[in-house]
Amino acid sequence: MTRLPASPRLRAASVASLAFALSAAPILAAPAFAETQLRARYDVTLMGIGIGTASLQAGIDRASYDVTMSLRMTGLAKFLTGGQGAAAARGGYVGAAVTPTAYALNTRGKEKSQVIRFALAGGAIRQISVEPPVKTKDTVPITEADQRGIVDPLSALVMPVAGSGELLDKSSCDRTLPVFDGRQRYDVALHYDRMETATAAPEAKDSYSGKVIVCKASYRAIAGHKPGREQVTFMEQNKDMEVWLAPVAGSRALIPWKISVRTPIGTAVITATSFVTETKEKAAGAKGVDL
Repeated sequence: MTRLPASPRLRAASVASLAFALSAAPILAAPAFAETQLRARYDVTLMGIGIGTASLQAGIDRASYDVTMSLRMTGLAKFLTGGQGAAAARGGYVGAAVTPTAYALNTRGKEKSQVIRFALAGGAIRQISVEPPVKTKDTVPITEADQRGIVDPLSALVMPVAGSGELLDKSSCDRTLPVFDGRQRYDVALHYDRMETATAAPEAKDSYSGKVIVCKASYRAIAGHKPGREQVTFMEQNKDMEVWLAPVAGSRALIPWKISVRTPIGTAVITATSFVTETKEKAAGAKGVDL
């Protein structure tokens, strides 16, 4: 198995890392059933200045999900970075446990582009491809154990809630996301902070507006990073990170309405301007693209 560690980068252009791309693995045919579909759009700001837009589409049914996301930098950020990308992930879930089966990202910038793809089985990496390859000098090695029981960065946005109770319960926020992005392994721990009310843009027809649960977030590097590096230390000590989670109507899942992260040059925020759900009958049949 390929070991592909790398250290995180915290710059204005790093907001583009929230955009990913996937060729999803096929899913076997199954009887028709209802699927909740979400279409969301987000504004991306840094220090209160608009630097990009993102869109997310997700399909969530009784035991599986698929999600795609794209991001495009705008204005000065586009001029400086040329940043854009798109992504998708696919997998299943039982209760609150998410088990991805495929993930990939494809980002393009003026100075750096990358393509990462991996397939999983039983929560463990089975196949992986990362371009360009990562320099591993002085980094904490990524072991096979680090590549088991993980979620990819996009699947981490899908947060199902076990049981049949209230989705926006305080306990729904409390979870640790064991993220592997192809280059590094890290934990994102969430814990309940408060309740808020989210409001969509006036022109966003049929968009969700209402209660959201706000989770404080913390970061802990596991592998693939350079110990003591300034960016790693900054993130591990960062107390100004939070995620606002909104319910996906017709499902037992929460998905971010807003993500706010303090960076060394200011606070980066992704906020939903539209969050629309609908329930459709999902036909039987295979779907997907080989990795």
